[in-house]
Amino acid sequence: MRDALNQALYCLADGPLRERAERLFNVLGYRSDRTADVGGVAGFIAWLDQGGKPLSGRQRRLFDDWTGAEIVFQLTSDEIGDQAQRLFEGAPLDYGQHRSFLFVAADLRPAAYTRTQFADMARAVNRGVRMPVILLFRHGETITLAVVHRRAHKYDSKRDILENVVLIKDIRCKAPHRAHLDILTDLALDPLTEERGVSNFDSLHAAWERILDIEALNRKFYRELFAWFERAVRECRFPEDGAGAGSTERHVIRMTTRILFIWFLAEKNLVPRNLFDEETVRVMLKSYN
Repeated sequence: MRDALNQALYCLADGPLRERAERLFNVLGYRSDRTADVGGVAGFIAWLDQGGKPLSGRQRRLFDDWTGAEIVFQLTSDEIGDQAQRLFEGAPLDYGQHRSFLFVAADLRPAAYTRTQFADMARAVNRGVRMPVILLFRHGETITLAVVHRRAHKYDSKRDILENVVLIKDIRCKAPHRAHLDILTDLALDPLTEERGVSNFDSLHAAWERILDIEALNRKFYRELFAWFERAVRECRFPEDGAGAGSTERHVIRMTTRILFIWFLAEKNLVPRNLFDEETVRVMLKSYN
């Protein structure tokens, strides 16, 4: 899975948007022949206008940086079932199928987009479509996935309420973070069907919401960080700092905060990223010894 993901992401850095995005989703196990040609960005905006209340002027301006738009495919419960039943022979997009996912890919002008900009674009797309839209934005050699949590309207069964937007932001196609690969791997369909009993739209929607829950992701991060801290305390040795009990813990905390600080500097391209490559660290340690 990791090798296939790395290859699919690497190819996404350039080339035909729909083909490359489809390959990534296929690697994760999501396949369908239900698709439609919307005719680029202008056609996609017109398609959104037909789906409900026309976009406002402010919402239209959100698409100014779009240079391409593709409906990759629509995924319904039919495709989520047994593999032999997933593929359709040219099945048309079912615009009335509320209980389905629509996978959409967009090309943006290369720039540094904020989380708010991505969230606003994701909301603008989702508000005009009855089904949840999974958005893949390609900006330069980087992609961002956007998923909008939705809940049923209490009084109108034909409407959903858009809630928070979850972003897997700034995935570097040619050198993805391990954390990004971990999240993408968690979203893969086959493990979800085998381990979590996903068999239709409702159960898949619930599984995605659990995986992409911000609080759950934060808890997972801090659990892993604390486990690493406990291991470091057991295995690392430092000079005595003269402050009495807890010397090793204090040294590990200092080391951890400094590593995290350097990581953030690397994310801002203020220090070389290869400081976190195993081979670079190995060479540096060897030179110190």
